[in-house]
Amino acid sequence: MQTSTMRKPIILGSGEGNQFSIMGGQFTTKATGEETNQAWKIYEITDTQENGPPLHTHPWEEAFYILEGELDIQVGTETILASTGSFVNIPHNAPHAFKIRSATAKFLVLIAPQNAKNFYEEMGQIADSPSPNMEKIQPLLNKYGLQFLA
Repeated sequence: MQTSTMRKPIILGSGEGNQFSIMGGQFTTKATGEETNQAWKIYEITDTQENGPPLHTHPWEEAFYILEGELDIQVGTETILASTGSFVNIPHNAPHAFKIRSATAKFLVLIAPQNAKNFYEEMGQIADSPSPNMEKIQPLLNKYGLQFLA
């Protein structure tokens, strides 16, 4: 007979979770791969107008659910206006980018942690200002297979 250990539920209130900043965006980790049997990881992100990463690819799935505000999300050559209640799933290795369209936006990003591991947390340690140092960032991009295209 095989026994298994029951994981504890994750219960976090508003503002709870590990908090860090990447290029001006405020990230809060809501669940990690270790807490979800390596199934997924989720972040709540609050960001300001015109902020967002350039066109890029990475080897993990990524999904956006917009809680407040508006984002322009580019997937390939198509740009989608994602507003409150919108959901956008981006397949692994698909070229994509986003830019905050409204004054502020709050959204959830769900990722497949077995590929991304601790990319966002590590990025927060070296790119915590709106103008990051690319010499510091490039080794991390290489480590996780993330490639800027623009």
